[in-house]
Amino acid sequence: MSASYNFRTAFNGFNREDVVHYIEYINSKHTGQLNQLRSDLSAAQQENATLKAKPQHDPELEAKVAQLEEALLAAQNAKAELEAQLVDMTAQRDAALNDQAQVQRRNEEELEAYRRAERMERQAKERTELMYQKANGVLADATTKVDNASAQINGIADQVAAQLAVLQQAVTGSKTALKDAAASLYTIRLTGEE
Repeated sequence: MSASYNFRTAFNGFNREDVVHYIEYINSKHTGQLNQLRSDLSAAQQENATLKAKPQHDPELEAKVAQLEEALLAAQNAKAELEAQLVDMTAQRDAALNDQAQVQRRNEEELEAYRRAERMERQAKERTELMYQKANGVLADATTKVDNASAQINGIADQVAAQLAVLQQAVTGSKTALKDAAASLYTIRLTGEE
């Protein structure tokens, strides 16, 4: 386990696939070592049982049994250490997966916020366009009404101008008639005084 392992960096941490592959590699390696230790333990236990079954007291055999018992103890200690490492690596994997899930959740929340903002912007544009169309409709109606009122006012102004012209002619005619009448009266008066 002295070999170093390089993780590629990713957004907010390590690349998830590298971490998962590394953890799978470590799990596989630990499982292999555990299986080997179990196999060694089983072989040692069988050999120990075989040796215990023999009633002979062979010093060489007893030394071998002691050696095997030491190997068994070492294997059991190594197994316990590997199991502790496996628990540690599993915790690290779970933490990495949890971190990755949190990053993904944050990314999804940001994406949803962006989509909401985009929807609101689109709705605001649609409302603005609708208000613009309504305002144009109101302006078009007002322009039509102003044009109609202007045409009516022009017609009335033309009628008033024509009536004023007639009235001016009447006033001019009246003035002329009055002047003529005054002149006639003056002539009659002068004739009456003679």
